[in-house]
Amino acid sequence: MTLSLPRPHPLALGLIAACACGLAHAEDAAEREAKRLDAVVVIADRATTATKTDTRLIETPQAISVVTAEQAADRGAQNLQEVLRYSAGAVAEAYGLDTRSDGSMVRGFYPVAFQDGMTRQVGTSLVPRPEVYTMERVELLRGPSSMLYGAGASGGVLNLVSKRPQFQSAGEIGLSYGTNQRKQLQFDLTGALNDAGTVAGRIVGVARDAQLQVDGLPDDRLVLAPSITWRLSDATQLTFLGLWQKDETGSSQQFLPVAASIHALKGRRIPSHRLLGEPDADRLDSRQASGALLFEHAFSDSVKLNSAVRYARSRTKFTEIYPDVYSNPANPFIDTDGRLLARSVYVNNPDIDTLTTDHNLQVDFATGALRHTVLAGVDYLRFRQTAMTGFDATTPIDAFAPVYGDYTLPTLAPQARQDQSQIGVYVQDQIRWGERVTAVLGARRDRARTQVGDQPQIEDFATSYRAGVIVDAGGGFSPYLSYSESFLPIGSLDFFSQPFKPQQGRQYEVGVKWQPREQTMVTLALYDIREKNRQTNDPENVLNSVQTGEVSSKGVELEATHTLPNDFYVTASYSYNDAKVTRSNFAPEVDRQLADVPKDLASVWGVKQFDWGDTGRIRLGLGARHVGSTQSIGGNGSLRTPGYTLADALVSFDLPQWSFTVNVTNLADKDYYAPCRAFGDCFTGSGRNVTGTVTYRF
Repeated sequence: MTLSLPRPHPLALGLIAACACGLAHAEDAAEREAKRLDAVVVIADRATTATKTDTRLIETPQAISVVTAEQAADRGAQNLQEVLRYSAGAVAEAYGLDTRSDGSMVRGFYPVAFQDGMTRQVGTSLVPRPEVYTMERVELLRGPSSMLYGAGASGGVLNLVSKRPQFQSAGEIGLSYGTNQRKQLQFDLTGALNDAGTVAGRIVGVARDAQLQVDGLPDDRLVLAPSITWRLSDATQLTFLGLWQKDETGSSQQFLPVAASIHALKGRRIPSHRLLGEPDADRLDSRQASGALLFEHAFSDSVKLNSAVRYARSRTKFTEIYPDVYSNPANPFIDTDGRLLARSVYVNNPDIDTLTTDHNLQVDFATGALRHTVLAGVDYLRFRQTAMTGFDATTPIDAFAPVYGDYTLPTLAPQARQDQSQIGVYVQDQIRWGERVTAVLGARRDRARTQVGDQPQIEDFATSYRAGVIVDAGGGFSPYLSYSESFLPIGSLDFFSQPFKPQQGRQYEVGVKWQPREQTMVTLALYDIREKNRQTNDPENVLNSVQTGEVSSKGVELEATHTLPNDFYVTASYSYNDAKVTRSNFAPEVDRQLADVPKDLASVWGVKQFDWGDTGRIRLGLGARHVGSTQSIGGNGSLRTPGYTLADALVSFDLPQWSFTVNVTNLADKDYYAPCRAFGDCFTGSGRNVTGTVTYRF
């Protein structure tokens, strides 16, 4: 095969061309009239996360939400947590404004983060947070999902789908300015790279200079994501996805004392923007480079091979100085005037290497009246981490009139190297009976190994099952029933050097999906999750943990997406989650609401479009989201954090090539906590954020 590469190619010069076109390009008036913007309503009706095959949502017997890039941008989402703000069952910002990770909870548990179907983050490892502008969409599969994805808790799977090359030329460049001195340049260019149309490329970039809501800390980022797709033949395609990312920021959470926040007396409340660390020392700087290869080959119309591999390497330097609010939660101040807080300093500088692969064969065939889509595969994960860490006490700070610059840092020492690996073999059969009934059956076997320093290697085995059925009952109604399991290796030893058993979860889910027409989807789901082998304190040894804990999570979720006449698009959701501890050695938490998990979640978001002149349109969006109260139980009793309701807005003026957009989140600039804990600290929420963006498309 001979490839003809033009010299020079427009993609390579696209960024320069965008600036030049913005100044010099003119169109004929008649051509402009022909380019009137149609209503843009992007509603996903298919997903790959639930089955690892391209399956319609209406044929998937489990609750799944899909948030497209357009929806995320309209809602003003600036990170992965914020993308989930309007998704049913998801507490998008479980610990408020927290730059350390994208800490969301689903059905009372933490979902596992994947990217393009492969593990993105192992446990709570410090890796750079993903850039949402590089994502095509985000798919959230709710509930246990180990049958397809291996180790994970019972919350579900959060899969990020990267932007990929398109063979039709397109591009955009945007400039943003907003709250906290946010200045951002972003661009996205794609198109064919040769005359034969067999090679396509794409490059996505972001450059941001900004500050955090917390005083004195940066929020800077550089991202470059090149990708290329090569159509080797009509049946074979190879895609490379690259990523380079550099973040310079700090920890946005300051662990404000309960006594000077939610329980503060008049005039004694510490502002949510107050830095209780040090502007010259607090840092969360990360570097990451990754490359992924995605290979597809169709042996025939009924046999298809999918193969994916990704290697990622990240280096992080994390230093955080924070107040000691835990020694005496009721009164953490160390002076008689109630102003000084003792402080500690924690340093963690991990180097992380992660290799992930997933290879599967899809076979379509029929047995009588039954049509089968059988998926058989094997996936592998290898995770290695070395780190330099340190912890010590440092100088106190006046929380109400801080003076910075007086602090000490700990001596660093190497942390025990962590090596984890997991290999899993899975098989799944999607069975279609006529045009009405779809069943999904699957099983998986995993082996997970963990090695920490010189400790004995821990080896765990697990078998996970999944079964579900969904029926087209007519009128767009599709009731379904499903069962799924999860397992999560603990990867550590108890005080007596005995390995912990993996956490295990199971879920029963029943629901109905209603899709009377293409642009409408309503999902009602009821679920019952039980997770066992939860670690609790050993009553006979304070230095030990035992696995007597069990958590139950039962609830109902309603999620709806609908396009009304006259270009009005709306989404709405409501969730009720009764998550509680059913077994524990800590008696006060038994049969009580699970810590940090709200019972009620609700949201509604709508966008109305109006024509403007011959070629333009105006889009107005308004949304509201409610997060219910949370509870925390500690040795000093319980603490309840009030719920909160926030509003978001969108104003956009769009032309065929230009768009001018203003996004506002937390419209009323409400000050809230999400959540506070009986241990003594409060997590602050995000204040009002206003961002204006100008985008040129070509």
